[in-house]
Amino acid sequence: MMKQGYMLILASALLLQGCAGVMLTGAGTGVGSVTDRRTLGTQLSDQTIDMRALHRLGATKPLWDDSRLALITTNGKTLLIGQTPTEAYRQQAEEIVRGVPGVSEVFNEVRIGKPLEIAGRSQDTWLTSKVKSTLLAEKNIDGTKIKVVTENGEVFLIGLVTRKEADISVQLTRNISGVKRVITVFEFVQAAP
Repeated sequence: MMKQGYMLILASALLLQGCAGVMLTGAGTGVGSVTDRRTLGTQLSDQTIDMRALHRLGATKPLWDDSRLALITTNGKTLLIGQTPTEAYRQQAEEIVRGVPGVSEVFNEVRIGKPLEIAGRSQDTWLTSKVKSTLLAEKNIDGTKIKVVTENGEVFLIGLVTRKEADISVQLTRNISGVKRVITVFEFVQAAP
């Protein structure tokens, strides 16, 4: 029962960070669908993938208990992040996510090591806020099209974007103090005429 409470807290934290749709499908979809380039059906499918993957990971002991894992799916492509103590756990987590119906590709960015402490997670939340604010303030891109997730100072930029949006967002993010590395999980779309 306590583990379910932790999963709810994790899901809430991910939603607050902008890690779209891990849970609460109805609430998250209404706001996100206005600015999201994915169809509503694709958004719902991606959220279902996230929920199923988290459920499967959470049911896998001791992997879940010994690790800190999170994920986000866009167009069936799932970014898996966090920390786990062994390479075997890292591979097991990827296999579990890959086995979820609808997953077309897994980007396994789980790092080998101890799960982040609260101070590290707080710093990541602050970095995510700085990056998102910077992207939203930039006039030459639509920052609402880019999801930002930060894990131990590594910033992941996710979404359906034009090449121009990708280039500008990466350059802006690299110049933000505290960012150790920028990793993109973009799918490219044509710029509007």
